[in-house]
Amino acid sequence: MSEISEDKLQSDCYRWFHENYPDLRGLLCYNLNNSKNKIRAMMDKGMGLQPGRSDLVFYFNSKAYMLEAKTEIGRQTPIQKVWEAKIIRAGFSYEIFRSKDEFISLILAIIK
Repeated sequence: MSEISEDKLQSDCYRWFHENYPDLRGLLCYNLNNSKNKIRAMMDKGMGLQPGRSDLVFYFNSKAYMLEAKTEIGRQTPIQKVWEAKIIRAGFSYEIFRSKDEFISLILAIIK
């Protein structure tokens, strides 16, 4: 079995959510993590872009859930680990999912 990219995993999961929960559309959001070039990176940073943010945020029942897509062999960068620790200290949930099935399980556990 060939491994899919993190981008493909995230896209597949987002599409599943969008198709299965039309009443919750807009509550699962993509975070911009990488600027296109150095000039855009400086502009994004000046507008509040935070490095290491999770790929997705799901807002549900007055809570925010940070969701990070990783392949089976993918690992967090050091800055992603810093972001995870900061989020957990602030009282939010941070979860890594490595497959569409794991993502579905996370969403179902949150919305139960």
